[in-house]
Amino acid sequence: MGPILEVAMHKFIALGLLALLAGCGSPSPDGTTPLSRQMLDRSLSWLKPKTPEPVPEPEVFTRASVTKDQTGPVILVSAPKLEAKASLNMIQENGPTRTYISDDGIVLLLQNGLLAASRGFGDDLMSSEHTAAHGAILKGSGQYERVLRYINSQNHLEALPLTCSLQNKGAETVTILGHKHNTFRRLEICNLAGRQIENMFWISGKTIWKSHQWVSDQIGSLTIEQVQ
Repeated sequence: MGPILEVAMHKFIALGLLALLAGCGSPSPDGTTPLSRQMLDRSLSWLKPKTPEPVPEPEVFTRASVTKDQTGPVILVSAPKLEAKASLNMIQENGPTRTYISDDGIVLLLQNGLLAASRGFGDDLMSSEHTAAHGAILKGSGQYERVLRYINSQNHLEALPLTCSLQNKGAETVTILGHKHNTFRRLEICNLAGRQIENMFWISGKTIWKSHQWVSDQIGSLTIEQVQ
């Protein structure tokens, strides 16, 4: 039944019950509500517009809120495909590898600012090899191979090879929660099983302040910003 026909039917029922109320709608001597009145109240409740569910306000990230009570490195991560955004705090550092975690258990491993692994999303990156990529990003150009590893449908670790090239796109200023950084923007284009994947890095010296890094088909790309 369509919505218009349904409303019309409810109105018809309500009118019929109004006629019944003319003769038997008064309260009973014992104070109970007559059945006709109960039916009418229920019918009229169907006609009332439903109050929409309140939409939660998106969390607003500020430098003060993200770095509150944090003395170590903090990153801000956005996942546009998942419509999610969170701040992650570093919990471990082992040489060039840093482990970050969010309040809800999302974990990212960054090696020299490049995504080495993810946990907690679902279609996660188990591990990767990107030593050559890091060298090209520092240099500003290069062609190289990369490897990404995932758990496949048979629950086995599967390695996906990529052939990549890196291009220098010139100087660019990026602003991260109010702080400006003078960087060079580097574009990485990789061929993965006949399709192209693009990553972007904004680097100053050896620090990657901001990046767009592809994770998987389900997750898409993450925007990672180094807050402190």
